[in-house]
This record gives sequence, C-alpha cells and structure tokens, in this order.
Amino acid sequence: MDDLVPHPRYRGKPPRSQLILTEQEVRGSYWRYGSAHIFPQTALRADLSVQRYAVFPRPYYVDMLKTCVECSRAFIFYAREQRDWYETRGFFIDVDCVRCVECRRKQRADKRHMERYSEFQARDSLSRKEMMHFVDDCIFLFQQGKLKNLSHLGRIKNAALKQIPEYAGTKTLQLLLQSARTIGEIS
Repeated sequence: MDDLVPHPRYRGKPPRSQLILTEQEVRGSYWRYGSAHIFPQTALRADLSVQRYAVFPRPYYVDMLKTCVECSRAFIFYAREQRDWYETRGFFIDVDCVRCVECRRKQRADKRHMERYSEFQARDSLSRKEMMHFVDDCIFLFQQGKLKNLSHLGRIKNAALKQIPEYAGTKTLQLLLQSARTIGEIS
C-alpha cells in the first residue's frame, strides 16, 4: 500500500473504527460494497437524516481501495472523505469517486482555466490584467491539448503583443506557437 496516491487531508494508515462490524455486515449494508476492495475495520456510522439518496441510504462509510480512471494509480476513498461528500457537501449517495485526489485537482484546474478562457474570449476588450490571465489560460490549455487552433491563438498572441508586449507570458505564447508551427511543417 506504499504506492497509493497520497491524500492531503487523510494521509496514512486508515484508522480503526469504534464500530465492531463483520465484513459481511459492511458488504451487505450497501450495494456498492459487494464487490469493492473495502477495509471493514474503518467503518463509520452514517447520519441517514442528512444523506441524499434516491432509493437506499448508506448506513456506513468504509475506506475503499480504488483505481483512478485518469492515471490508473491506486488510491483510497476514505470513509471520512465519504462522510464529507455525502453529509456536508450534499452529494447524492450513489455518486462514486473515480479519480484520485491529484487527478481531481487537475480536473478542477482545467475547468477553471477553460471557464475563464471562455469568459475572456466572449468579451470585446480586456484590461491589462485580464489579458495577462487570458494569455496564461491560452498557454495552459494549449499545453494540455485543449486548444489546437493555431490561427486563433495567433490572433490572441497579436492582441497580447499590442497590449502587453513586456509580459513574459506573451513571449511564452509566441514561442509555443512558433514551435507548434515548426513541428507542423516538419510532420
């Protein structure tokens, strides 16, 4: 278990629960536990009055070993984290954690960059600070493979050269586009 993706909040070995439950009791308490790799000794009693569920509540949360759909690394979806999701944040009880904490963080960053990029893209004019953020978002999204239209990015680079030529991001965007065009010509 040393090769697990570390969780910034729930590090280390799963704590033992105060509940004394058998593995069969835990597995029988919720349909998703039937075939999952679980740690029954970590079971926490759930507060059913605050869970959002369509058919069946989840009476216990238990640490579950999972594999991330993005990076294929193993991680633990901690019982304490489940309690937070389902009782504090109000997620529906059947929502499952399929990404490790690192991939979830990356997914949120991608989303933030794309939302801000889209907002700036729709505007007629941007302040200097907004243009800097716009350039940074273009660089990030281009490097992530989310933006591929080089002529569109070239127009953004030209606008940045007019408005913020001294900004380091403007030079970075210019170099990225030159490199991408050179690679495109070679291929």
